[in-house]
Amino acid sequence: MTVPPGHVVVVGGGVFGAASALELRLRGWRVTLLDPHPLPYEGASSTDISKLVRMDYGSDVFYHELAESALEGWDRWNADWPRPPYHQDGLLVLSRAPMLSGGFEHESQRVLGARGYAPQRVGPAQVAERYPAWRAEGYADGYFNRRAGWAESGWVVEHLLALARAAGVSVRREAFGSVALDGSRARGVVTARGNRLLADIVLVCAGAWTPTLLPWLGDRMWATAQSVVHVRAPDPAPFRPPAFPPWLADIAHSGWYGFPATANGDVKIGHHGRGAPVDPNTHREVPEAHLANVRAFLHESLPALAAAPVVYRRVCLYCDTFDGDFLIAHDPEREGLVVAGGGSGHAFKFAPVLGPLIADVVEGCPNRWAHRFRWRSVGEARREEARFGGA
Repeated sequence: MTVPPGHVVVVGGGVFGAASALELRLRGWRVTLLDPHPLPYEGASSTDISKLVRMDYGSDVFYHELAESALEGWDRWNADWPRPPYHQDGLLVLSRAPMLSGGFEHESQRVLGARGYAPQRVGPAQVAERYPAWRAEGYADGYFNRRAGWAESGWVVEHLLALARAAGVSVRREAFGSVALDGSRARGVVTARGNRLLADIVLVCAGAWTPTLLPWLGDRMWATAQSVVHVRAPDPAPFRPPAFPPWLADIAHSGWYGFPATANGDVKIGHHGRGAPVDPNTHREVPEAHLANVRAFLHESLPALAAAPVVYRRVCLYCDTFDGDFLIAHDPEREGLVVAGGGSGHAFKFAPVLGPLIADVVEGCPNRWAHRFRWRSVGEARREEARFGGA
């Protein structure tokens, strides 16, 4: 049964909230976007300088095809927006050991090839010739995928919010308090100040704060912290495409990924791993031990950066789910409440398809992707192959 446009309160102004608020407004909904911070909020995981855009998902064809659809959306945004937010510099995927069937790198290359993308296989000789910043002898195998790159993530959220405001979305700077329930029916929200906002639908897109705001989700999603640092290259030229595209460095085992140098020579290096649950309101410091690990990685893989100064560090807050899939669904016990979150460190690349997907779920319209993100419990869902490269 489809839901006719009415009033929706969207809680959270990151990429999930901004994209869905804009799409719902364009579909005729009256939209109030509620967030306690100036937007874009610097503490949100989506508010950063860059995120990877890739189809490389091991043997998981579902995410490959979803990313393929998102890439078409990135192409549209590049054509339609004031400046192109997506940069197709490709993706270098390196493996310390030979790629073997069943491994993330091998399966990613296999699926790409089977679907017509022809990734280029690289070994130490090719790495040394084409990507000389890398210590080639440390990586026995890998490939380069041309149909990939990175997006200016902070600016994307900023522009989505600008489009939403221009379309008539009301942005209200106030903290969420609770869902206003009439029995088991959500009738809006009560803010932390005690103000009541009536609505037909409450859509919670609060990122890492989702399980804090909706504590009954704590058995299936939680906030974790991953560290990001920027180092200043002594000579930025070797760290720019095509010699230095975005990369995954044996990520299934190491967790390391990164980006080309910025205009001022900063190289962003991220780490994706199994993070321990944290309080998103208090966890903000990059551990000193992580900086030592960054130094060790640079020494053995990117030696020209081994002594480069760290010029920026931040904690990237994930909202992890127990199976790594997003949760975009109506709450079956609270009619009128929809949750869109659980990005698990890999959601931003799908920004162009998130708005339509979430809006279809809100309205009860068919969507080819929605089944994977259904309301589910730990007991009924099985873990698929791990998704790497939370950027």
